[in-house]
Amino acid sequence: MILEPAKKRRPSEDDSFIGIRVGVLLLLAFLLFGVLGFRLWYMQILSGPQYVAYATSNRTRTVMVEAPRGVIYDRKGKVLVENRGGLSVGLLAMDMPDPEKNAFEFDQEISSLTKLLGISKGDVLTAYKTATRDPYVTYMLQEDVPENTVVAYLKEHGADFPGVVVQTAFLRQYPLRALAAHVLGYVGEISSNDIGQQEFLALKAGAHVGLDGVERTYDSYLRGTDGWKTVEVDAAGNPKQIIDDYPAVAGNNLVLTIDSDLQKAAEDALVEGIQRAHASGFDKAAGGAVVAMDPQTGEILAMASYPNYDPSVWVGGISNTDFQELNDDPNKPLFDRALDGLYPAGSTFKPFVASVALNTGVITTNTIFNCTGSFTLKGQTSSQTWKDSGGAHGDVNVVQAIEQSCDVFFYNVGWLMYQQQGAQLQDGLRSFGFGIKTGTGIDLPGETDKTRVPDLTWKRATGQTAEEQLWKPGDEINLAIGQGDLLVTPLQLAVACSAIANGGTVWVPHVGLEITDASGRIIRPIQNEVRNKLDISDTILKAVRRGMRLVTSDPTGTAYDAFRGFPVAVGGKTGTAQKKPDDDYALFMGYAPADGMTAPQIVVVAIIEQGGKGAGVAAPVVRRVMQAYFGKGQGSAASISNPKE
Repeated sequence: MILEPAKKRRPSEDDSFIGIRVGVLLLLAFLLFGVLGFRLWYMQILSGPQYVAYATSNRTRTVMVEAPRGVIYDRKGKVLVENRGGLSVGLLAMDMPDPEKNAFEFDQEISSLTKLLGISKGDVLTAYKTATRDPYVTYMLQEDVPENTVVAYLKEHGADFPGVVVQTAFLRQYPLRALAAHVLGYVGEISSNDIGQQEFLALKAGAHVGLDGVERTYDSYLRGTDGWKTVEVDAAGNPKQIIDDYPAVAGNNLVLTIDSDLQKAAEDALVEGIQRAHASGFDKAAGGAVVAMDPQTGEILAMASYPNYDPSVWVGGISNTDFQELNDDPNKPLFDRALDGLYPAGSTFKPFVASVALNTGVITTNTIFNCTGSFTLKGQTSSQTWKDSGGAHGDVNVVQAIEQSCDVFFYNVGWLMYQQQGAQLQDGLRSFGFGIKTGTGIDLPGETDKTRVPDLTWKRATGQTAEEQLWKPGDEINLAIGQGDLLVTPLQLAVACSAIANGGTVWVPHVGLEITDASGRIIRPIQNEVRNKLDISDTILKAVRRGMRLVTSDPTGTAYDAFRGFPVAVGGKTGTAQKKPDDDYALFMGYAPADGMTAPQIVVVAIIEQGGKGAGVAAPVVRRVMQAYFGKGQGSAASISNPKE
């Protein structure tokens, strides 16, 4: 007989406990599958498009195709600025190591780029930060990189540089090198200040725009429209096929009023003028400007500033070192003296003062003052004497005073104008375009707004003491010879001289002639613009022109030696301006033809900083430019051993 162990009877409460556990497990399973199902529904239905976009971005790349800028020509069709192909290195932030999750790989890549490209780590990090603003678009790090070294190395070690892209780029090229650099300007990456401005609304960081000169003024025409390509890539980022291709549209071309041959003559003449100043003992002469203008249209034929700079240093991005060197150069090569240089006009101001004085009636063409070599103004308690730099001239009228640059005559004019009601002299001078805050209105950036025709209002606003706020007779007398607190630019002198030469039209000067498309069709002519018509009779202007003609044609004229033998009649005015503590500044302005029968075709103004006498230094510069314009050969001015002014 087999005995079985007695079975224990399970309490009824155990069965209920098991049921509870099974129920809990079923509930948990239901919740788990519910969450999983909801997640799948959320990802596939609600977030499906988003993940499709993520997947697409992981297999495609957007490559921006920068449009080539338009070509810039001179008035005769000679190329001043064009494009050439080059290679650039860019950053695609989305493919680079995450600096937070993969700090070591990121730092290693940045360090390698720094060594390879020869730029600072800070510059690379700054570029990366900019690239992260739009991580799906390549941001240019360095342009114009050498193919046989940098590009070859990147191709060979591509796995070590994820997110580093080599692209073809269009770069500016200057066939005539640094010619007319201040007029042309340069191209560079858009600044953070310019992004968002009205003229650059469609541009992003990394875009290239004109930063100075006509490149800036006419940027919207020259820039063109960028294109882009959407490229499918494999897991390693290698391109497989182009999905979308929107070609770039090249910018329009710009034709300038500048004559490159005349521009070259002006730049060469400036250098010769400085050398002439050194030979005369003015060793500090190191800068100057020339402006040549058509007095019948306002077109600028040449505009030179010395020293110059080479705009090609901006091609591929200028280094901080090079940019600092240009800014630290004591001779300021980036400074455009023609537009921004502020100078006393000296005796070149006398034709304008004479025009205003004749027009107001304080003198006539028959008014004569006796020049003993000095002018004394007696006051109640004291007297003040002004000397004539040219010595005694005897009895002179206004025509002779311009011809011989007689200071005493104009001292008398200044005293007479001081005694008139209001600021008649100043108002008349401003009608020529002097002292206007908006400048001449030329189509170039950077023209100064600090030119000045001083008067009582100005002295009251700037004087620190009650004495300094008074407008005294001496202030008007100094203004009458282009000294005192007067400040003008060479461009203003050219515009004002043109008004005398052409019979009273004050032009808005311009360097743009027309905008053309790729086929040469004119799509926008640049119109000539009149700023003002002088309320001065032609009889008065003829008298002034007669004096200016004698300056170069009569043996007693201050520039007779400088223009002796020149085959075209020239009217002009010398100037030797004082700007303490500097040495004297040499100036000359002239126009031609000045025979009274042929309409003047050209006005030229020259200034040599700390160059000494205008007749001996600046006048030959103007002659050299006019020789080039009229095709009379280079030649040279007669030797001037003892210039009169």
